Amino acid sequence: MSRKVDSRMGVFDAVMWGVEDDPLLRSVITMVVMLDKKPNRKVLTQRIEEMSIRVPALRRRVVGNPVSLAPPRWESTDDFDMNYHLRFRRAANSRDEAHVLDVAEHMAEMDFDRARPLWECIVIEGLKGNKAAVILKIHHAITDGVGGMAMAASLFDLTDDPSQRPEQELPEIEDTGHEDAQDRLVEGTEYVAKTTVGQIMGVADGAKKLVTGTVSDPVGTVKNSVDFTQSAARILAPASTPLSPVMRGRSLGVHFAVLQAPLEALKAAGKKNGGTLNDAFMAFVAGGIAKYHAAHGVSLEEAPDVRVNMPVNLRPKGDAPTSGNRWVPARFPLPLGPADTAERIKELHPVLLQARTEPALEISEPIFRLLTSLPRPATTALASGMMKGTDVAATNVPGPPIAVYMAGAKVDQMLPFAPKGGAAMNVALMSYDGVAEFGINIDTAAIYDHDVMVRCLEESLAEVVDLSITEQD
Repeated sequence: MSRKVDSRMGVFDAVMWGVEDDPLLRSVITMVVMLDKKPNRKVLTQRIEEMSIRVPALRRRVVGNPVSLAPPRWESTDDFDMNYHLRFRRAANSRDEAHVLDVAEHMAEMDFDRARPLWECIVIEGLKGNKAAVILKIHHAITDGVGGMAMAASLFDLTDDPSQRPEQELPEIEDTGHEDAQDRLVEGTEYVAKTTVGQIMGVADGAKKLVTGTVSDPVGTVKNSVDFTQSAARILAPASTPLSPVMRGRSLGVHFAVLQAPLEALKAAGKKNGGTLNDAFMAFVAGGIAKYHAAHGVSLEEAPDVRVNMPVNLRPKGDAPTSGNRWVPARFPLPLGPADTAERIKELHPVLLQARTEPALEISEPIFRLLTSLPRPATTALASGMMKGTDVAATNVPGPPIAVYMAGAKVDQMLPFAPKGGAAMNVALMSYDGVAEFGINIDTAAIYDHDVMVRCLEESLAEVVDLSITEQD
C-alpha cells in the first residue's frame, strides 16, 4: 500500500532542471560500465527495478507550474514502464569500446521525454569476446556524481554469484498524489510566501555573523567581511566569455574519449609534490590544455589561465542517495603553467584549496533558493552568464576500491561522462579497483580537432605518472 507524500524539488535540483531552457546547459550524467561478459537479464532487470524503488525520483516525472515561482515537484506517474527505461540491444559495427561510446554520445545529447522519469539505460550485448556494456543516463536534477555512485551501489555485487547477496528490505513506494492546475497554483503560492523570508535571511546570515563578531574582534571581523565580499564576487561574478583564445565555440555536438592511469601513481605524484590526488588530476588537465594551446600556436604567456568549473561536494557522510544534489560550483581561473609538471602541482595546490574553502560557499544554498524564485527565463539568463564563459569543467568522484560484479558479470571499467554545462570540455575522474578512469566529454564546436586534444591530455597524463615513478625511484 502506498503512502502519499509531498515531493517539492530541492533548490539545487531545481536549478539544474530550470537552466535547461537553454539546450547548451543540458545537465545529463552518463555512466558507461564495461562488463567481461553478458549479464543475467533477469537479475539486472530486478536490480534496476529495486534501485528505482529506493530512489523515488526514478519513478516520478517533473511537474512545474509556469505561473508559479515555486520549484517543480517530483510527481508519481501512473504509467511507469520499465521496458521503456531499460532496453537491451545487440552490438553493431565494430563491436568494441568505440561503438559503445558512439551509442553513449548519442544518448547523452538527446533530450529526455519530460512526461516520463528522467533516466534511461541501454545494455549492449555481443561485444567482442562476448563482452557487454551498460550505459546509464540520468538527469543531474535527480542526483550528483557522489550520490549517483551511492545510488548505483544497489546494482553491484562482491562476487559473480548474485544469489549470494543478502536479502534487503525495500522501502514502501511513496505516492505523491496528483494536483490539478488550480491546486498547483495555490500550493506554489503558499510555498513562495512561506520561503521568501527564509531565503532573504539565509543570504544575509553570513553578514549577520560578521556584524555580531565586532564586539569581541573588530579587526578580525573587518578582515572576515572583506574576505567574504571578495569570495562572493569570485563565485557570483558573470563570466560569459571564455578565457581560452581557441576553445570558443559552443554547440550540442559531443565527442566522448577515455583515458586511464594507475590511481596510486596519481596519488604519489600529488603527495610527493606537496599536493593531493585532486591536485595531480587538475595538473594533468591544465597540462593537456596548455599543450593543446601550444598546438594552436598559443603560448603560456598569451593564455596563462583558463576558467574552470569544479563542483565542491557538500554531501555529509552517510547521506542518502535519495537526497538529490549536494554540491556547489566553484569557478576560478586555473593556471596552465608552469611547464614543469612537478612545479605545476605545487602551484596548483593553494589555488585549488582556496576554491574548495571559499567563505561564500556557505551562502550557496540560499543563493540557489533565490534563483529558483525567479521566473525561469531570468534563472536561465543568469546561469548562462555564469556558465558559458567556462573553459573546462572537472569533477572527481570516488568509485569502488575493489572489483565488483553486475548481474553475474565482472565490471572491467566504470567510465564517467559529466555534463559540459556550457564549457568546452568536461573531464571526469572516477576511481575503480586501483585505476583512475577519465571520461572526457568534448564540445565539437569548441574543440573541433578533438583527437588533438585527447592526444595532448594523454601526453600530460603520462608526464604526471612518470613524475610519480621518478619520485618513487
